[in-house]
Amino acid sequence: MGLDEYIFGLFSNYWKNKKRKAAAQDERSIHLRDLKARLSIVARAITGRPVMIFPAQKEGGYRDDNFFLPVYFAAMEDPRDNFNFYLFRTLFLCIQQRLNLNWQDGQEHSLEDSRRQAQQYAKPVLDILFAEFPVMREIHDKLFIRLQNEEQHKAGDSLSMLYGKWMLNKGEQNDEQLNHFNEKVKKAIHDEIETILQANPVEEVKTQQVDKKQQQDQVVHNYYEKIETLEEHQGGIWKDFDGDDELEEHQNALDELTMSHTVRVDDDTHSIYQAEFVENITVAESREKKTKQHYLLYDEWDFAKRKYKKDFCKVFPKSIIQKDPAYYKQCLQEHATTLNVLRKMLANLNNRYQELKRQTQGENIDIDAVTDFFIDTYAGRTPSEKIYLSKRKLEKDISIMLLLDVSLSSDGYANGNRVIDVEKKVSILFGEILQEFNVDFSIHAFFSKTRNYSTYITLKGFDENWSLAKDKIGSVDPQGYTRIGAALRHSGSLLRQRQSKNKWLILISDGKPNDYDRYEGKYGIQDVKQALRELRQNNIHSYALAIEAEAKYYLPQMFGVNHYQILTTPVELLESLVKLYEKIKHQ
Repeated sequence: MGLDEYIFGLFSNYWKNKKRKAAAQDERSIHLRDLKARLSIVARAITGRPVMIFPAQKEGGYRDDNFFLPVYFAAMEDPRDNFNFYLFRTLFLCIQQRLNLNWQDGQEHSLEDSRRQAQQYAKPVLDILFAEFPVMREIHDKLFIRLQNEEQHKAGDSLSMLYGKWMLNKGEQNDEQLNHFNEKVKKAIHDEIETILQANPVEEVKTQQVDKKQQQDQVVHNYYEKIETLEEHQGGIWKDFDGDDELEEHQNALDELTMSHTVRVDDDTHSIYQAEFVENITVAESREKKTKQHYLLYDEWDFAKRKYKKDFCKVFPKSIIQKDPAYYKQCLQEHATTLNVLRKMLANLNNRYQELKRQTQGENIDIDAVTDFFIDTYAGRTPSEKIYLSKRKLEKDISIMLLLDVSLSSDGYANGNRVIDVEKKVSILFGEILQEFNVDFSIHAFFSKTRNYSTYITLKGFDENWSLAKDKIGSVDPQGYTRIGAALRHSGSLLRQRQSKNKWLILISDGKPNDYDRYEGKYGIQDVKQALRELRQNNIHSYALAIEAEAKYYLPQMFGVNHYQILTTPVELLESLVKLYEKIKHQ
C-alpha cells in the first residue's frame, strides 16, 4: 500500500467514524435492534403469522411474512415519538399485508414507482388501522406533519418513511438446478474465522449460481489504484474465491456496498461480511447425483402444495471412526464439580419414591378410594379393596436420543462459548451420567449439503458401550448446512426400533433450517413442523435446546410452547437436561 493510499484511508476512516458516532449518540434516535423482538411479538399477535422483522436499506416495506423497517429513526424531537414511529409502521404493515397490497406481477419495478404505489394505496390501510387502533391517528398525524415539512425543505421523498414502498411478494420457486458443486463440505474447516464485519441492511437478495467449471476456466484478477474502490460485477466471468482475509482493509469500500447479489461457494474463508436477510426466490434446486455410498430415502413436506415430495432426501448414515480421548479427559477435568452436582441430582431423581393410589396394601389410607368404598357399599355394589396409598420406587422404561446440529452455524459463539464445544461437552457429561444409571440412550450428529447429501453421524448407538463411544464425541467438527427435517425423520426411524415405552428425541441446535439448495425460511420451518408431527404420531416426544439467541425467532414456530429452551453455557444446558430428565421420568 502506497503512502497516498494510507493517508487517504486515514481521512476516510476518520470522517466515516465521526458520522457513525454522531448518529449513534443522538439522544433522539431510536434503533430497530432494540425494538425488534417486541415488534415481532406485536406483528405476530395481530397477523397470526410467523412474521420476521429485518433492517431495511431505507424506508422498507413487507414481503410475504418479512417486515423491513428503517435501521434507526430520529426525525422527531421527542424520543417517544420516534418510538411510536416504529409501532405505527409495524401496525401499518400488518394491515397492508392483510389487504395483500404489494406487487404481485413478478416484474421488477423502479424505486419511484414502488414508493408512489405505497402512498397511493395508503388510505385504505389507514382507514382500517384507525378503526382498529384509534390511538394511531394522532401518532400518524404528528409524523405526517413533520415528514411533510422535511419533504418541502429537502430534495427527496420523506413521506416514503411513513408509508414505505411496495415490494415483490415471493412467487413460485424456479426449476433451476445446481451444477458443478464439489464435495469439499464433507471435511471440516480447520482455519479460524479471523474477521467479522456487519454488512449494510438489504431487503432483497438474489443468489446467483457459480459454475465451478466456468470459474476455473475464466478467472479474472482485478487490480485497483486504491483499496477503497469496489465495483459491482455484472458480467458472466467469475473471479476466484481465494479465501484471503483482507476484509478489514476493504471496510471503507464495503460501507458503500449493497449486497443484493450473492453466490454460494464451498471455499474455505477467513472472514465474514455478515448481512441479515431472508430467503430469496432464486435459490436453485440440486440436481440428482449418482453415488455408490449407502443411503436412505426420506420424504420432505412441501407446505405450499400440502403434500410430500416422495423419496426426496438422501440420508447417509455414518459411524465415526476418529477418536479424541484428550478432549473427553479435558472435559471431565474442567467440569468435575458440575458432573458431581449432576450425579447427585440424578441420583435423587432415580431414587425418588412415587406415591401410588388405590393399592391393595400400603402405608396410608387413600381417602378418595375409601369414599368410593362406602358409596359402593350403600349402593349395593361390590366395593374395591384397593383403598391404600403406597410409596414405591418405579423403574421407567426410557430411551433418550441426543441429536446434535454440527453444521457451520455451530462454529459461532454465544456469550463467549463456541457452540460446537458446548454441544460436545454437554453430550459427554450427560452421557456420563446416563450410563451410570443404565439409561438406554444414543448420541448422533447431522449436517447436510443439499437434499442429495444429508449426513447422519452416529457417535454412540443405543446398544454401543459408552466406554467405546465417549472418545468419539470430541472429534466432531462443524461442517455443512442444517436440513433438520431429514435428520428428524431418520432419528424417528431409529427410535421406533426401540422397545421402550417412553421415547424422547432431544435436538441441540440453533433452530434455523437452511441448506445449500432450497430449504430456507418458511419452507424449511414447515418441513420441520411436519417432521415433529410425524414423531408425535409414533409416540415419540421431542424437545429442543438452543445455544443461540436468534433461535427465539425460529423454535417457537416449529416446536411450540414448553417444548424448547434457549441457553448459552454448558452448565445451563446440563441443568436444563436434568430438569427435562425429571419430566421424562414422570411422564
